[in-house]
Amino acid sequence: MQKNRLMMMAAVLALLAGPVLASDGTADSADDCWLPAFKAMDADAAAQCYLPDAVLWLPGAPMMQGRDAIHKGYVGFFSAFTIKSMDLVETGRSRHGDDVTGWGSFKLVTVSKADGKEVTEVGRFTVVSRKVGGKWMYVVDHASDDPVALPTP
Repeated sequence: MQKNRLMMMAAVLALLAGPVLASDGTADSADDCWLPAFKAMDADAAAQCYLPDAVLWLPGAPMMQGRDAIHKGYVGFFSAFTIKSMDLVETGRSRHGDDVTGWGSFKLVTVSKADGKEVTEVGRFTVVSRKVGGKWMYVVDHASDDPVALPTP
C-alpha cells in the first residue's frame, strides 16, 4: 500500500513537472531576452524583446501597446525602483508553430528610490512569444499580482 502511494505521488509529480521539463534546452521564449534586460534595469534592451505592436499589462499600470509605449513604461518603472531580484517559475508552455504561450509565477523584489523601502511583489504571468527573423519576441506579456488571501473563517 505504501509503495503504491509513493508510485502515485511520483507519477503526479512527473506530470506536474512535464511542462517545465519538456523543453529541449533551446530558447523558445522571449523570456531569455527579457529577464537579463529587466534585471539590468535596461529599458532599451527590455523593449527590444517586444514586437513593434506588442501589448504589455503590468500590475497597477494601464495597458501599454506598442514598443514605444512599453519602452516608456520601463523607463518610468526603472526611474522609480531598483531591481533587487526577479524570479520566474514557468509552470506551463504550449507551442503553436512559431508562437509559444507560457505561464507561471513570479517574485519581484524592488527598492523604492523615493523612500528606500523594499517591496516584494508575488504574482502570475502569461506570455505569448513569436519567432520573427530567428528571434523570439513578445506578442503579449501579461502579469498580475496574486489575489489577496481571504480571511479564514
